[in-house]
Amino acid sequence: MGGDVFVDAGGRPRVLRGATIYSGSTSVAEVAGQVGFETVWIEMEHGPAGFEKVEALCLAAEAGGAVPTVRVCDGQRCHVLRALEVGARIVMVPMVNTADQARQVVEYGKFPPLGRRGYNTRSRGVQFGLRGAKVDFAEANERTHLFAQIETQEALDSFEAICGVEGLSGIFIGPGDLSASLGCTGDLNSPRMVEIVTGCVRRARAMGKHAGILVAPGVLLEAALAAGCDLAFFCGDIMDLAWAWPQRLAQVQVKANS
Repeated sequence: MGGDVFVDAGGRPRVLRGATIYSGSTSVAEVAGQVGFETVWIEMEHGPAGFEKVEALCLAAEAGGAVPTVRVCDGQRCHVLRALEVGARIVMVPMVNTADQARQVVEYGKFPPLGRRGYNTRSRGVQFGLRGAKVDFAEANERTHLFAQIETQEALDSFEAICGVEGLSGIFIGPGDLSASLGCTGDLNSPRMVEIVTGCVRRARAMGKHAGILVAPGVLLEAALAAGCDLAFFCGDIMDLAWAWPQRLAQVQVKANS
């Protein structure tokens, strides 16, 4: 799966629709791609997966035809670098609040001249170095994407500066934490949240950046897509089971023992 994941086989821009994987199941990651999701979110910040499991999940996602997206715990070098080394095509870094933090992500995640990512020929992230450093550097910088998550008022205040960081592919709105930071916790479909999120999407796209979001189908997701969002996660294994299984239970009633 080479080239820019935001461009289709015909060279046209495309929107990536994704499902989140919190369970660590490689079968779920693979079937997500097989049913048509363009990308799979592999969770590290709030999930149990370590890097060995993440590598297996990246392989499973690609086997199903989906782009592996990894959300790391934070922007430390060891997290950004290792996610790329095990096969992530998109790396999302949570709680990026300043341009300096965004620049640090690029420093860790991009090869020169964009950054100072370390080079190791024994990793999947550079296809095991079989083609030489010059080719690996250029192709890895093109085929991988770094996203800064916008989740606080501080990040909103620094939005243009964050988007202006060279080598950063885009921003990703975390509406849950953002709503808490703004004092309207969980009110994701409110006019205020819709205005803020769509404004961020439009501003990012106008600056040549990609824009993503994680939110259930509804008013906010529709508005974000209409504004130009091109990375949208809107369902997942645990959340969908928690929604669907009670309905299955309700369909099968048993009598209590007398």
